[in-house]
Amino acid sequence: GVWLPFKWLKFIIGRRNKAFLKLFPDAIDLIVRGLRSGLPVSESIVLVSQEVADPVGAVFKNIANTMKLGVPLEKALTETAKKLDMTEFNFFTTSVILQRETGGNLSEILNNLSEVLRGRFLMRMKIKAMSSEARASAVIIGSLPFLVMFAISILSPGYLDPLVNDYRGNICAMVAVGMMITGIWIMNRMTKFEI
Repeated sequence: GVWLPFKWLKFIIGRRNKAFLKLFPDAIDLIVRGLRSGLPVSESIVLVSQEVADPVGAVFKNIANTMKLGVPLEKALTETAKKLDMTEFNFFTTSVILQRETGGNLSEILNNLSEVLRGRFLMRMKIKAMSSEARASAVIIGSLPFLVMFAISILSPGYLDPLVNDYRGNICAMVAVGMMITGIWIMNRMTKFEI
């Protein structure tokens, strides 16, 4: 009961982060185009909040609204980076803050950042495609014992009774379930890579 809501929230956050990372390079490109046409960074952020779909548009809208209240851009970006806790947005925040402190060509920096983020996203998709066979194997291996148990319970109903009625059967069933969970967890971890 305690574990399931956290797992569900983690799933929802992961799905939102994936959607954010998919659109984030487009938002950076829009900022770059705004900077090259002569707009300041703050106006480019307002433009992104109006033109780019959620969840990126919502994040930049929050930054724009925070700036309207008189909060400096650097602080608004830093607070948003803390909330999002994403490496990609931290790169963006650091780039903007460093450029404002030291100077330099922000449009070139953000253009390079956008290309790097697109490359990272494509690499994630390639890894997901290449590890799909291992994930399918994990699903098949994980579901096979339950399918066999279901088939045996239909073909020979009393065959699995010792697993339920005898304490030695209970111990064997618990060991088997523990080994299954461990095996599925290991196969799941093998298919996840940090980029």
